[in-house]
Amino acid sequence: MDFGIFLPIANNGWIVSNNSPHYMPTFELNKEISVMAERMDLDFVLSMVKYRGYGGETEHWDYAMDSFNLMAGIAAVTSKIGIYATVQPLTLNPAIAARMAATVDDISQGRFGLNVVAGWNKFEYSQMGLWPGDDYYQYRYEYTDEWLSIVKELWRNGRVTHHGKYFNLDDCLCQPTPITKPNPPIVCAGMSDTGLQFTVKHCDINFVVGDLETIKNVSTKGKILAQKAGKSIKTYALYTIITADTDEEAEKINEQYLAGSAQSSLAGLKAASSNDKGSMKETFTEKLKNVYMCPPIVGSPETVVDYIDYLSKNTDIDGLLFTFPDFIKGMENFEKEILARIDEKGLRSKIAI
Repeated sequence: MDFGIFLPIANNGWIVSNNSPHYMPTFELNKEISVMAERMDLDFVLSMVKYRGYGGETEHWDYAMDSFNLMAGIAAVTSKIGIYATVQPLTLNPAIAARMAATVDDISQGRFGLNVVAGWNKFEYSQMGLWPGDDYYQYRYEYTDEWLSIVKELWRNGRVTHHGKYFNLDDCLCQPTPITKPNPPIVCAGMSDTGLQFTVKHCDINFVVGDLETIKNVSTKGKILAQKAGKSIKTYALYTIITADTDEEAEKINEQYLAGSAQSSLAGLKAASSNDKGSMKETFTEKLKNVYMCPPIVGSPETVVDYIDYLSKNTDIDGLLFTFPDFIKGMENFEKEILARIDEKGLRSKIAI
């Protein structure tokens, strides 16, 4: 499997609790994490995009850096690890996004990839006057399809004339083009049927979040669709690692985080997700049952690796992204206690994307 780190580009990471580590996102923090990940020969680091968080007592994700600028900096201080930035098409003209991506690709010497999110939290975009109306929920993938088609054409040919439903470009230039041909790897989190169809059509990797059954079903469905389309696609799943010397100690940490549930911040998440009547509402309603924005793997290093091994053998996924309550301590422990056990089981592909 491939292994990557979901960088803490926004405050307090992926645990909405008063009792979990709280921190602000900085370049130095993300640089240190990325350099550590490269030293471990992990495959990639990825940063999300976030323009407004969920407030409440922890102000969860109210503080966030810009993904493209952050990854340009990370690209300059690393030499071999994959670099993924995230973009939401409502916020950037496709020609601007294509040029920004080509620039980071040049800085990284061909290590760049793009994560595309169609967008579900209207509060992020309405605050800037960019929300086109709630009917966008119905056509967001149609909009993103046209947007990404333009980006890919600019990457392939360096210029495009396009007159579509949402965009008009006349002999628009984007030169130089990216190093990776025909284009850098593209990622999307396609969980709904429409999102999965979009991801299979345009992307190389599908990110999934959910329980074991959900991960397996979405991965299998995506690969069947890709095979019918004459291509292949990878599936990566996202997890938070909660570990200690023993299972009992790890469970105590987990219980401490759960006991500190930041209810007012979770209420902000609920208010945002309630605007979307589709799959995102169901996804985030499930998350509101605890403090984790993505499923935790809780246990000793042996238990954590056993679970990763189980995922590898029983879910049809190709890789994992990890987050940690405290990224520096978590990654130090990952390198010292977990990575060697992963390699002993032969779980790493050791092929950078």
